[in-house]
Parts: sequence; structure tokens; C-alpha cells
Amino acid sequence: MNSVESLYHLGYLLQGYLGYLGLTQGLKKEIGGAIAQSVERNPWFTDFSVRQSLSAIARDMLSPKQMQEWLSRYVISENTSPQNVGIIMAGNIPLVGFHDLLCVLVSGNRAVVKLSSKDDVLLFMVVKLLCQIDHRFVQRIEFVGKLEGNVDAVIATGSDNSARYFEFQFGNLPHVFRKNRTSVAVLSGSEGEEDLQMLGRDVFDYFGLGCRSVSKIFLPKGFDISLLQKAFSSFEKVREHAAYNDCVRYATAMHQMRKTNFYDLDACVATYNDELHSPVGELFLQEYSAIEEVGELLTFYKDNLQCIATNTPLAGLESSCVPLGKTQRPRLWDYADGVDTMKFLLALS
Repeated sequence: MNSVESLYHLGYLLQGYLGYLGLTQGLKKEIGGAIAQSVERNPWFTDFSVRQSLSAIARDMLSPKQMQEWLSRYVISENTSPQNVGIIMAGNIPLVGFHDLLCVLVSGNRAVVKLSSKDDVLLFMVVKLLCQIDHRFVQRIEFVGKLEGNVDAVIATGSDNSARYFEFQFGNLPHVFRKNRTSVAVLSGSEGEEDLQMLGRDVFDYFGLGCRSVSKIFLPKGFDISLLQKAFSSFEKVREHAAYNDCVRYATAMHQMRKTNFYDLDACVATYNDELHSPVGELFLQEYSAIEEVGELLTFYKDNLQCIATNTPLAGLESSCVPLGKTQRPRLWDYADGVDTMKFLLALS
């Protein structure tokens, strides 16, 4: 069994847990225990969101069809001089750093992983399962409390502030440093209720905490906001999460106190605002007269955007656009910040 086949096996195993099929009681208990522990340690993680992330890994990232299509884009030969690649992972959504780990392993390099304190259980569990499937990975993955002089290259994800630290600490090494980004949606006005419900997944999955979460919607002038309220009402249960509900209540109170206009969309509040990044529990809206003006504006802000959820073609931004409802299910070649991680890693040897 080669490394890629072992990764397929990991995907099948995780699918077995999600479907409760073909797993021993011991494995079910091990995976279920890690999920429960991660939810206990991070109040923004829920059983549903963790399973959602595991599903994206098992059924999308590790599916043979998608893996083969992804790897066909590169010339990958045996790596005779593997590098120690440090990975500093974020913890905003469950298992958000798995893709970086996957890239390092498939490129034939060795991963030195610094987990986020917000998500330090799930990836450890996934790696443990992988090492049980293929013991050779034990020598290729190391978890550390701090990256020091033990790495040859670095992939780091964090805020704009932490990016400055990454540059100071590791700027002399080959690196990929990621900063704050957000995602937006562009509606044409021709979308049906099902399309808008799909958009709701882009807005509310993971409570809007991911860089692929839609924080702002561009609307044609005259768009009926009640259509959003109707479509988003099916996501009202998101407010059963105490911390998220507190964010919505705070945003509501602040708008009432300032006497600013806002819309109650049940699952969040919405306001017209020219900014891109909206707070948790709030959604920004902006009207446009012509789709060309949106394209020009988003081209200007391209370095601040992770992706654009839309069913409407945007000239020059095709690589950033994904269909409504798909922002949280990136394909393996949909790289964060548009930086081809595999190309970077293959060039190290």
C-alpha cells in the first residue's frame, strides 16, 4: 500500500464512522471521544460542525476521484530529499489545517505540526488513525509545541498581526504566510428560494467563522430583502448556540442604541455597509446598479477575498467564484489565498 492508497483508506474509515458502518466498537469510541473532547474544549465547535468537517475530508478531499484529478496537475516523483515543513495551524473551524498536512504528505515531505490550542484534539486523532493504517507515517509527522530551528520551510495561517510575527520569525525560510480574508456573495436578483437557501449555508456554516464564510452580499438595486429573510429562516436553529446568539443580540442592541437601520433575518441581523468583514452574527449588504461595478470593486479587493459565492459570471474573477452553497466545500485545488501549496512544496526538493 503506497501513501496515497493509505490516505484513501483513511477516507473510507472516516466515512464508516459517519455512516456507522463497518467499524469496530473500539474505533467508534476513539473517534467519538475525540469529537466530544474537541467540542468540550472549544465552545464554537459543535458535534454537527465537527462531523461536517470530517465529511468534507472523507468524502471530498480523500475521495479517489478528486485526489486523482488533483494529483494529475503535477509531476510528482519520489522525493529523495524530503524537507521538514513546519505547519502552524489555525483553529477557527474544525480540522481547518488538514489540507496543508495532506499537501506536505503527498509531496513526500515531512510535517512538523504546531496545532492551534483551539483545535488540538481532532487532527491528532486523524493522524493517529492514519499511522495505524500505515506505520510509515509515524516518521513523517511530528507534533510540536513550538516551531524552532527544526524546519526547512513554513506554512502558517493566522491573523494579519500573527503574519507579522511569522515574517519576523520565519521570513528567511521558504514560506507561505496567510492573513485575514473573508468571502462575499453576489446576487443577480434572478435567484430562487432554493438558491438563497444554499447561500445560507455559505453564511451560517461554522457560525460564519471561516475565511470561506460569506460576510457580505452584493444585491441589485431594488432587491426584496424579505426574500433573504424567508430563505434564511431555515437556519434559525443556529441561534440555539449560546455564544452565537449573544453576538446577534449584541449587534441588535447596538443598532437599536445608535438608531441605525437594520434587518432582522432571524438567524442574523443585516445592515447596509461598505466594509467587507462583518462581525459574527451580522451580515453586510451593498447595492449595485450594474454587475460590472461589482466586478471592478471585487477586483480591487481581490487580495482580501477568499472566494466569491455567485451563480453569475464575473469577468476576470472566474477563479475566485464558486456556486452558491459551495464555499465551505472547496476542492483540493481550491487553495487558500490562491497560493498553490503543492507547487510550493514540490519546489523545495
